Amino acid sequence: MHITLHLTSGCNLRCSYCYSPPKKRMDMSEEVVGKAIEFVRKISPHNTGIIFFGGEPLLRKDLIKKAMKICRESEKKHGGSFHFKVTTNGLLLDDDFLQFATNERLQIALSIDGSAAVHDRHRQTIRKAGTHARIEKKLGMLLRSQPYAYALMVITPETVGDYARSMEYLIEKGFHYIIASLNYAGKWNDGHLRELKKQYQKLAKLYERWTREQKKFYFSPFEKKFASHIQGKDALCQQCHFGIKQVSIAPDGTIYPCVQFVQDGVSNRDFGIGDVFSGIDPKKQETLYQLSRKSEPLCDDCALNERCEHRCSCLNWQSTGSINSVSPLLCETERILIPIVDRLGEKLYSQGASVFIQKHYNAAYPYISCLEDIIH
Repeated sequence: MHITLHLTSGCNLRCSYCYSPPKKRMDMSEEVVGKAIEFVRKISPHNTGIIFFGGEPLLRKDLIKKAMKICRESEKKHGGSFHFKVTTNGLLLDDDFLQFATNERLQIALSIDGSAAVHDRHRQTIRKAGTHARIEKKLGMLLRSQPYAYALMVITPETVGDYARSMEYLIEKGFHYIIASLNYAGKWNDGHLRELKKQYQKLAKLYERWTREQKKFYFSPFEKKFASHIQGKDALCQQCHFGIKQVSIAPDGTIYPCVQFVQDGVSNRDFGIGDVFSGIDPKKQETLYQLSRKSEPLCDDCALNERCEHRCSCLNWQSTGSINSVSPLLCETERILIPIVDRLGEKLYSQGASVFIQKHYNAAYPYISCLEDIIH
């Protein structure tokens, strides 16, 4: 089970592809933090992931530390284990917090879109100043502290032409894990989609080269499609299962099935499935879950049905306003991506590329890789 705690609706950035900032900042109280952890311990007593989110969660470092202290005390008293991640824009990262994160095994995911020209296009201060220079200064200390910190990259119609170069930039800076997402709410057109195809083809060449060079890296769009081919329906088990395996908790304690619905801190009440004080309403949870499982007839008959992101209810809602209506844009981007990834995978497999085969066919690879890093 994973839960996302939205510690604050406040942020120290204005991102042009984020939701409009709330009129009034709303922070999660210590009471809600405690109730949230008590709630999740009851429904997932053995192994629970907690993600600290915002707005910008590092505005409330005190709440992060408080929550983790409560979790550690719970482990001692009740057993089970918690693991933690924070998603941040990085402006408030400092040596003290990185030392705390290292000591307490708090994984950091940094939102960074690439070079200055790309990043600063959308991620600016409240006064519309670019933030890349400030973030870049912190990359060294972050990666020294956490060599496998995640980089979270958002691709928009305005930056799609720099997609491959942005990936190269992040690899050159020392990132190994890159989670790249398309902004489906952007104003994409046919020209942007043609460019996206070119960029995926360039990325396939980079992926092949880095694999041959024995580089260790993870690039989410490609890895997920490799897995969907190799594992088939088993890969679908990794999905969040809308409100079942993953929930998000707003600052006021309302429980939602995904981060997408915690828009402004008070949130889209229609998708609330309970709160941390009284727990989940099973009828609401099941109703939403069953609604999310429905698919359009066109999807049912599509050859890519089992491998397509149309199953992501949150993404559907973001792009169409309905959790089970698929955007034509999503359909087209999946039809572009999957054949490119399949050709790449077939090529690497037929040539016996060892890193590729170990990564995707050896379930023990993550542990072996970790041991190798410790030894070296």
